[in-house]
Amino acid sequence: MKKTFSAIALMVFVLGCSSEPESDEIVPIEQVPVQILDVARRELPGYTFDTVYKMKVEGKDAYEVRGKDKRGKVREVEVSTTGEVLGIE
Repeated sequence: MKKTFSAIALMVFVLGCSSEPESDEIVPIEQVPVQILDVARRELPGYTFDTVYKMKVEGKDAYEVRGKDKRGKVREVEVSTTGEVLGIE
């Protein structure tokens, strides 16, 4: 019974991770399109953004913009190349 449950839990975990970005590369903040940073600033006001990854989400190009607030809390915004917010963490 425990083996069956473990196998099912593992399958759910693996299948659940399939929507994760397929690949990513760090992009210097100076090279990020202004519209992407504008969307990130609008979604997370008060955050200072310092790291950006270009990646694929569900086969589409996107950016993950990562920043910190004054207290040091880190959050991320995933933005498509068209400016659509794909997710906030």
